[in-house]
Amino acid sequence: ATAGERERGSLEVLLTAPVPREHLIYGKIAAAAAYMLISLVLTVTMFSVAISFVGLEQLGVTANLGPAAAAKMIACCAPLVMFGAAYLTIVSAFAKSYREAQTYIGLLITIPTMPLMFAGLLGLQAKLSLMFVPFLSQHLLLTTVVRAEPIEPAFVVVSVISTLVYGACLMWVAGRLYRREKLLG
Repeated sequence: ATAGERERGSLEVLLTAPVPREHLIYGKIAAAAAYMLISLVLTVTMFSVAISFVGLEQLGVTANLGPAAAAKMIACCAPLVMFGAAYLTIVSAFAKSYREAQTYIGLLITIPTMPLMFAGLLGLQAKLSLMFVPFLSQHLLLTTVVRAEPIEPAFVVVSVISTLVYGACLMWVAGRLYRREKLLG
């Protein structure tokens, strides 16, 4: 949205409002995070409902995807919404158009998902030190939920708090980026 506003020239008008620029950006991040949270809830809920019709047992696969598991999955992933919204806002601060922002996002989305590739290749198991890595910690927690294994409460606490801290740091960076006069040039 921010890259599109910049392209249309409406971002200049918005940033001249008598409100600190970072507050406007924090509001945009909050709106994007709310949308992402709604999307997360709908996606997990619909996936949980749809998978119940597949008959995984007939395929020899067992998975814990009932309502309680879906709620746990949502709770594990919810801290990522602020991280994701702030990350995308930072990317859009460097793009002059919507299309350019899409190109950047396509390339830069690999950075936070890189640990997931290593997790798959190396067969990483959940442990406390890995809970400090956003996306990877959520992946490991989701895997534990799907397998119906008990979740270590300390893992959840570290994952949630560290992801929220990283998200808050990214929000702060986004606020600082949007204070630059060069942004409008």
